[in-house]
Amino acid sequence: MTYTSTTEAIATARPFGWRDKVGYLFGDFGNDFLFILASSYLLIFYTNVLGLNPAHVGTLFLLVRLLDAFTDVGWGQFLDRHIPSVAGRFRPWIIRAAIPLVVVSALLYAPFAADWDYTVKLIWATATYILWGSVFYTMVNISYGSLASVMSEEPAERASLSVFRGVGANLAGIFVALVPPLFIYANVDGVSQVLPPAFFATGVAFSAAALVFYIVCYSLVRERVRAVPGRAKASFPALLRSLAGNRALLSLMGGNLVLMLSSLLTGSVGAYLWLNYFNNGALSGVAALANVVPALIAAPFAAALGRRCGKKEMLVVLLFASAAIYLLLFFLGITSPWVFIVLSIVAGFGVGMFNLLVWAIITDVVDHQEVRTGQRDDGTVYAINTWARKLGLALAGGLGGYALAIIGYEAGTDTQAAGTVQGIYTIATLVPGVLYAIVALILLFWFPLDRRTVEANSAELSSRRAVVVG
Repeated sequence: MTYTSTTEAIATARPFGWRDKVGYLFGDFGNDFLFILASSYLLIFYTNVLGLNPAHVGTLFLLVRLLDAFTDVGWGQFLDRHIPSVAGRFRPWIIRAAIPLVVVSALLYAPFAADWDYTVKLIWATATYILWGSVFYTMVNISYGSLASVMSEEPAERASLSVFRGVGANLAGIFVALVPPLFIYANVDGVSQVLPPAFFATGVAFSAAALVFYIVCYSLVRERVRAVPGRAKASFPALLRSLAGNRALLSLMGGNLVLMLSSLLTGSVGAYLWLNYFNNGALSGVAALANVVPALIAAPFAAALGRRCGKKEMLVVLLFASAAIYLLLFFLGITSPWVFIVLSIVAGFGVGMFNLLVWAIITDVVDHQEVRTGQRDDGTVYAINTWARKLGLALAGGLGGYALAIIGYEAGTDTQAAGTVQGIYTIATLVPGVLYAIVALILLFWFPLDRRTVEANSAELSSRRAVVVG
C-alpha cells in the first residue's frame, strides 16, 4: 500500500480536546525525564564516577550522535511508509519501545562499572549510550514528535500541542534540575563531591517514572489524520534531494543545532560551574530553573504572541536579548551565585520561547514542504530536524568534554586549578552569548517562514484539500 500527501480525517476518532493536550504533555514528561537527566548529569557521571577521560567522553557523544543521522532518518522513513495499525501510524510505537528504553536508561548510571578495566568500562558506556540514544530513544521520540501533525489539521490546535509539549518539558526540567542534586552531591570537608550510588538510584527512579508517563500519553492521545491511498511516495534519494532544497528546513536545522549546542553546553558545563566555580553543587538545581521558569511564565501567552507577532519575528528579538545578557555575565565575572541565577533566568526567555514554539514551527516546515512538492513526509522531516537537535546535544557533550580537557580539568579529583575554574566560567557564559546571537542571525536572514508566509501556506493547503474533498 502506498500513500500520497493528501490527508483525510479519521471519522472514528473523538474530537480533539483537553485529553490530547494533557496526553501530549505527559509524553514529553517521559522523554525529558530521560533526556534532560542525561544531558545534565551523564557527563559528570562518566568523568567523576566512572573516571573516564573527558576527551574520550566527548568523542563518544559526538560519534553516537552522528550515528543518529542514520537511525533517526531511517526510523522516520519507516514510520512514513509502514502500514499503520488500527491504533495509528505513530502512537503504537511509543508504548512498544518504552520498556527497553527505560531499562537501558537506568543502566547508563550503573556505578559497578567504575571498578572495571578502563577499556571495558569505556565499551560499556559506548554500548549502553548507543542503545539508549540511537535505538530506543529514537523509536519513542520520533514517533511521539510526529504525532502532532496527525492529531489535528488545525494550525491553532497544533500550536496548542506545541505549547503543552513545551510546558511538559519545562515542568520535567524543573523536577530534573531540583531533585537529583539533593541526592547525588554532598559536601565533604568543605568540598562538594559526587555520590556514585545515588546516581544509579536516581536513574532507576526516573526511568520508572518515564514509563508511567509514556503509558498515560498513549492512553490519552488519538490520531485523526491519515494519508489517503494513491500514488507512491518519492524514493528516499529523491526525498533527500527535495529536502536539501527546502530552505526552511535547512535553516531550522541550523538554528536548532546551534541552539541545542549552546543550551546543552551550558547545562553540561553548568554542573562543573556550580561544583567548582561556586563550590556548591547543590545549587546547580536552583540554577537550572533558569532554563525552565521563563518558559513556564511565557507558556500561557506563547501561542497567541506567535500568531500575532510571528514566531520568527518574536524569536529573533528575544534571542538577541539572551545573547546580550550572557555576554554581560562574561565581562562582569559574577561571583555571587544569586546574581548569576537571576540574570540567567532573564536570559532564559529567548530559549524558553523558542522551545515552546519550535514544534509548531516544524509543522509549518512540513506544510511548506507540501506546498513546494505536493508530498507530505511528517515523520522524515521531524526525524531530520530532531537529528539536528541531537547533533547539537552531541556537540555540546563532545565540545564540553574537549573544552574541559583543554582547560586542564582532572577527572576523578575533588579540586581543580584556578585557571581551570576560570575556564569553566568562560565556557558557561561567553560561549552561549555568542551562539545565541548566531541563532538569532540564522532566523533573521536565512529562515524564510515569517508570519505572512506561514498564513499563505496554510491557506494554500486548505484550498487544495477542499478541492480533493469536493
